[in-house]
Amino acid sequence: MDYRLEMLSEDQFEHLVNRICQDILGTGVISFSKGKDGGRDGKFTGTASNFPSATSCWKGKFIIQAKHTDNYVASCSDSDFTKIINIEIEKIKKLKDAGDVDCYILFTNRKFTGIAGEALVKRMRKETGINNIEIIGKETLNNQHINGNRAIIREFNLDINHIPFDFSEEEIKNIILEFKSQLPMLKEDMKSEVDKVKFDFDMIKIEEKNKKNNLSKEYFENVILDQSLQDFEKISTFLADPRNEDLKEQYFDIASELSNVILIKRDNFAEFEQVFLFIFKKICDGESIRGKRHIYTLLHYMYYECLIGIKNDKIR
Repeated sequence: MDYRLEMLSEDQFEHLVNRICQDILGTGVISFSKGKDGGRDGKFTGTASNFPSATSCWKGKFIIQAKHTDNYVASCSDSDFTKIINIEIEKIKKLKDAGDVDCYILFTNRKFTGIAGEALVKRMRKETGINNIEIIGKETLNNQHINGNRAIIREFNLDINHIPFDFSEEEIKNIILEFKSQLPMLKEDMKSEVDKVKFDFDMIKIEEKNKKNNLSKEYFENVILDQSLQDFEKISTFLADPRNEDLKEQYFDIASELSNVILIKRDNFAEFEQVFLFIFKKICDGESIRGKRHIYTLLHYMYYECLIGIKNDKIR
């Protein structure tokens, strides 16, 4: 289950974190009011009731910190989170010098990437001299602290936003792999400005579509126009080939599926480029796919053809 914690406000997320800490540390968790709290959203003093495990509990002075983002695809490996950790390290040092911290737990609704996340934890422990430091990402929040806890789910209305962003990613992989294998045989029609006329955009209509979908001008110009547009004719030729009739059916099936799930989950993302990024990461997560750049090209082509996103009048 992936409860959409990015839909919470910063204050709500902080309250959720302190509520979870009451379960894993104890009812003595104290929440701080919003303001300059010296790097503390909550604190607890004593022996944890169930953290990090029931058989090996931390004890002492706990500092609880909550770091929220409204970016659904954010992770602990992002550069902005590294900057946050830099600031937190300095705060922890001051708290340690004052004798106010023995254990530090940072909760975030970012994806906790194993290598980068663990590296940050090790660095925090080393630079602060405190061994009892942990970062809790959204996977652990969802799987260990929210799923099955009906009281928390009801208290924070988390089930309202829980509709999984699921689609048949295997079908996209099939299309991409076959497209890549046929790519050398497809005509190179898009190398000059003259050849681009066939797939030129009616700028008035595309600007309207981009505005409706909240797709940024920078992304449209620097990614779709500069990188993907040159391959649109090849995709069109690929789908029109009678040999690819089954793949063409898969293409329209997945486009329809994506269109519906994007419509339902659109509010979970800010700019539309975040939708592209989320789908790309979901397809590639944990797998090595040759030619995976074509995933973006295919998604941009679907957008251009008005198969995904809020529809506009025919662009071309």
